[in-house]
Amino acid sequence: MVRKETSASQAIPKKFPITDAMWASVGKNKMQLLFLVIFLLLCPFLGLFLREFNVIYQMRIVQRPDYTQWPQYIDLGYSFLVSMILTGLLALNQKIFLGLACKLVSEKYKGEERIERAERMIKCLFKGVYFTFAVGFAYYIAKDSYFMPTSLGGNGIVDDVFRDTPYFSHEGIFYIREYFIIQLGYHLHSLIVHVAGKIRNDFMEMLLHHSITVMLVSLAYLMNYLPMSLLILYSHDISDAFVSYTRFFVDTDFKKLTFLSYLLLMISWFYTRLIVFPFDFIRVSCYTNPMMHEMYGIGILGAMVHVLVVLHWYWFILLLKMGFRFIKTKDPVDTQQDLSKKQES
Repeated sequence: MVRKETSASQAIPKKFPITDAMWASVGKNKMQLLFLVIFLLLCPFLGLFLREFNVIYQMRIVQRPDYTQWPQYIDLGYSFLVSMILTGLLALNQKIFLGLACKLVSEKYKGEERIERAERMIKCLFKGVYFTFAVGFAYYIAKDSYFMPTSLGGNGIVDDVFRDTPYFSHEGIFYIREYFIIQLGYHLHSLIVHVAGKIRNDFMEMLLHHSITVMLVSLAYLMNYLPMSLLILYSHDISDAFVSYTRFFVDTDFKKLTFLSYLLLMISWFYTRLIVFPFDFIRVSCYTNPMMHEMYGIGILGAMVHVLVVLHWYWFILLLKMGFRFIKTKDPVDTQQDLSKKQES
């Protein structure tokens, strides 16, 4: 009889409901417990807002019957279709390129762990290509707009981003609705893949991140807060592209490319997420917004973007630790999503 190999990277089998999965992922990790508490605290406030959401949505439409560009509920259906297409494309890529990816994985990984890392490499490259596309698409849409700030390559002023809120004019700004349908579809896809996948040491923090992102994009889109939402997505996607490329290289023996990608990741992350996001976007949205009285749901939306800042700092510290470890040991390891770490229920 051939004994089945048991890898140290084996994750918890998905044999229990999502609530049990959340608790199992927390374990004795205090940070993951904190993310679970934040997730549970946000839920009731989000529920209260959603109770009134349709009334507010219909009221906006009635107030301006001449405004024909208000987002529609059916757009969420199109986003779900996009998420299914992306999920299918990822599965197809996993099937086609697994053999090639296994050859690129570092020789230090063996057996089942080698296959898992090859699968993650394909997933990371898939995400990196998507984020590169999303960054280019957003810049094409908004580069000449009044709201794209010079800090992100435009000629506009971020303090003007809520001009005409909530009846945002699409004049001169093309394909912005299509952009949001695709973006929401991608983030729905990410949430589905995360929940359906194996439970790892980062399960709770990523569940919090994906859930907040899906809710922020959905609600901001249906409330027609498109300019600011585009800026937030655009700024995040820049660093997300480098996150994906760094994770692609980290399991290979291409150490110079790994380090170069890591440097670009740290620079873009610090600038877009820790400088531009809080001091430009959150400042304008939650503190100096002249249209605050017109923005229903700004309380819960504001709370969620502040939670994102906490996550950004948490991940930035983890990234710094990874970099110091890389410099000290010359061995790049992704400790934020540790495939070598066995979870215990």
